[in-house]
Amino acid sequence: MSDATPGNPHVGLCATCCHKREVVSGKGSRFLYCLRAETEAQYRKYPPLPVLCCPGYETSPSSSSQE
Repeated sequence: MSDATPGNPHVGLCATCCHKREVVSGKGSRFLYCLRAETEAQYRKYPPLPVLCCPGYETSPSSSSQE
């Protein structure tokens, strides 16, 4: 996966969502984990990227200050 930075077209909404956690494998691969998947079955733990539309999307406070 590419950088999970705000505005990265390969990541989509997940880059700036407050419900994401970046996971790095032992081999160095990077994935975005959806924290909503822990409590809501409609969300995938590791959504296919880019995510262009998500009903659970909420902007992360830290990403809104970067824009």
